[in-house]
Amino acid sequence: MYIVKKEFENQGTNYLLKLNRTDHKLEVYQKADNAVLNEYYSIRPDFDASGYTMYEKLKSIDCIFGGEKSPTPMGIFKIENKSVEEYLSGYYPKRGQVKFFGYLVIFEDYFIHSDLYDAEVTRKSMQDYEPISGNDTFTSGCIRIAQIELEWLIENIEPGTTVIM
Repeated sequence: MYIVKKEFENQGTNYLLKLNRTDHKLEVYQKADNAVLNEYYSIRPDFDASGYTMYEKLKSIDCIFGGEKSPTPMGIFKIENKSVEEYLSGYYPKRGQVKFFGYLVIFEDYFIHSDLYDAEVTRKSMQDYEPISGNDTFTSGCIRIAQIELEWLIENIEPGTTVIM
């Protein structure tokens, strides 16, 4: 699958993220050669594709996202920031404070992050504990993915990357 994006500004990043709400996947797209436009779409031969960027689906990551009471925003955003640091959150009143390890900021307090752990769990002890969010079917609005997938995103996705939600 491909995504064609008209560039109104210099994108500067090699990836694009798309939340597939139907399949519960965070799809990762990587820049592709614009020659693919003519291979997959009926475009006249003299079309100037220089103002467009072609993205090819690289991978799909299982995810959960906001539910009815606290939905994940819809729109087109850019990654604002990313961090490998642990984050202590108080958004889960029934659980008290919870922790996750690393995140990408999409919009305000809406993140892409990993499973939730009790506040006393550390990065070193994380392997010895089960996430407390293992049976969740929705979040408080963030996009939640597996820790190993989050680590890949943090390593490869830069601030400024487009996120379609």
